[in-house]
Amino acid sequence: MGTFEALLLSLVQGVAEWLPISSDGHLVLFEKLFDIQEANLSFDVFLHLASLLLMLLFFRKQIIEIIRGFFNRKLVSGQTEPRKNWWWLIILSSFFTAIVAYYLSDKIAYFRTINDVGNWLFITSIFLLASKFSRGEKSIGWKEAVILGIFQGFAVLPGLSRSGTVIAMALVMKIKKEDAFDYGFIVAIPAIIGAFLLTVKDFHFESIYILAFIATFIISYFSLKLLKLIMKRDYFYLFFIYTLILSLIIKLN
Repeated sequence: MGTFEALLLSLVQGVAEWLPISSDGHLVLFEKLFDIQEANLSFDVFLHLASLLLMLLFFRKQIIEIIRGFFNRKLVSGQTEPRKNWWWLIILSSFFTAIVAYYLSDKIAYFRTINDVGNWLFITSIFLLASKFSRGEKSIGWKEAVILGIFQGFAVLPGLSRSGTVIAMALVMKIKKEDAFDYGFIVAIPAIIGAFLLTVKDFHFESIYILAFIATFIISYFSLKLLKLIMKRDYFYLFFIYTLILSLIIKLN
């Protein structure tokens, strides 16, 4: 893989990993459009490590609060400080994510065609649009954690945005938008760590990975800041316009 291809895929990862437009779907599209050889597993893992590091730094205050909730769980009231109970809700979500992802793991290769990406982008559009009509102030409970975990598992399919489906589904269930945003990303941390541990034995390093890592990290930071601003202004659902148009272009071609 050359420098241009590595930077291009880093750009796609850095933008599409956070915005609800499906990073895997866009990687498939760019690989086909620019005739780029499908990124090897080690390169993909390295890009996700950049995403993981950014999440740990960006959500450090929330993560520290969750860790404190774990160590002080006997003293925490789920009604007055619901976020301190997120530690077990994240475990619950991750359990169901793992089940769904494991079931789909040997089937993903069959869903990497351009046509399939178009189908899943269309479904992402439906989730995003649905989020416009649901607003609430609920906290996340065990039922919501199970549902979000299941949807996160299905997001391994290229074109079905992980952040789009998880955050949109949280909003549809009337979870307050601040919790939907934070939980929607923090719950991905165990999944990324798990995927890394499963693939680290086959990892090999190339010098170009360093440049890709730095590029992904920097671009990801600004993408995440942008999405947070968009969430505050209640424009999250508008991404459905992009995913819908892109899915229709794919289907019509």
